[in-house]
Amino acid sequence: MNKPLIKICGNRSLHDLSLTAASSADYLGLIFAKSKRRVQAGEVKEWLQKVDLRGKKLAAVFVNPANEEIESVLSELPIDVIQLHGSETPDQAGEIKRRFGAEVWKALPHKEDTLSLMRDYKTSADGFVIDSKVKETFGGTGESFDWSSVPAYIKAAEEMNRKMFIAGGIGPDNIDSLLSMMPGGIDLSSGIEQNERKDELLLRRFQERVNQHVSISG
Repeated sequence: MNKPLIKICGNRSLHDLSLTAASSADYLGLIFAKSKRRVQAGEVKEWLQKVDLRGKKLAAVFVNPANEEIESVLSELPIDVIQLHGSETPDQAGEIKRRFGAEVWKALPHKEDTLSLMRDYKTSADGFVIDSKVKETFGGTGESFDWSSVPAYIKAAEEMNRKMFIAGGIGPDNIDSLLSMMPGGIDLSSGIEQNERKDELLLRRFQERVNQHVSISG
């Protein structure tokens, strides 16, 4: 199998960004919405003066943002992807894509109508992040959803020619079962954290599992 795209989200310190920038990830996520991992554009700008991204792309995560909020972040940072994690409509996502010229990914909760929602965003989103919904919390829960639905999500994304990342509770101990389904993208955060920071050992174990699976399957 081809190596899936890897996004490491929730980088909240110089330590986190330095560690993940040296990893095999393709995208590094920064959260600009209410979260324990929330960062400010000014502090990230300072980190980037000390960190070589090594060609990795930056994804900025927003929840129901005003245009001014997005503009403020993009004016400070070289953002490649705007990830929308709230109740943004297809029209709003399309307008953000046209206005800012970055890729737009729509995060969607795993539920009965997720496939239908993916089709609704077909023309306005360049990619999808399918995540867990736990009670009223969407995303960032550290819990995985029922992965039996993953093949259907993969097929839908391929038919639409869109990127698609699976998120929620992914780490080195369960990545093998997800990789067996050959997802196009994997989005992880808490699964490689200890004491609220990215952990070098957990990240190394995750990368080793991915590399082993790709090598064996290839």
